Amino acid sequence: MVRLQIKTGFVLVLLTLLMTGTLFVSLTSANYFELSQVDTTAPNIWDWNYTGRPNASEAFSVWANVTDNEGGVGIRNVTINISGPNVTVHDLMTFNGSFYEADVDAFPNPGEFSLFVSAMDLNNNTRNGRILYVTIEADTEPTVDPIQTLPVVVSSSILIAVVVMVFGLMYDRRQMEFGDITNEHDYDT
Repeated sequence: MVRLQIKTGFVLVLLTLLMTGTLFVSLTSANYFELSQVDTTAPNIWDWNYTGRPNASEAFSVWANVTDNEGGVGIRNVTINISGPNVTVHDLMTFNGSFYEADVDAFPNPGEFSLFVSAMDLNNNTRNGRILYVTIEADTEPTVDPIQTLPVVVSSSILIAVVVMVFGLMYDRRQMEFGDITNEHDYDT
């Protein structure tokens, strides 16, 4: 019983010290905290688009013209958001001095993909840009109709075989005539 009272007393003393220290730190830091600016307006996404051919299953680049409002605290990040069948991408875009830009890999499968840019300022005010849709069609193999292609393939194969045989016979006759002259040893000297 005495041990329980000692442990309880020790815990109470420890909690009192922690609470007193926390209260002191809170009051001290509250005196030095000043709110210099209040920014409640989200950044402006003036325009954004992509360059390249994403609908041809190729990698492409995304650019965005984003600024914070006048008197704002600055841009925290700009993100390209892509969602589609089996794909969700949230890539941070980098500022190149004029625009924010990002390179995006080719989409892995066919379907409709939605793309939009979101911008967040340092006060966590967020704005989403317009949504663009990119549709990638499934690759379809060409249909081959054997009724139409069979006569063409067979006749062209026969024609090529006949031409090869004619050239072979002509070559063989030329070789035989030359061989006959050299084997007879009929030279006029």
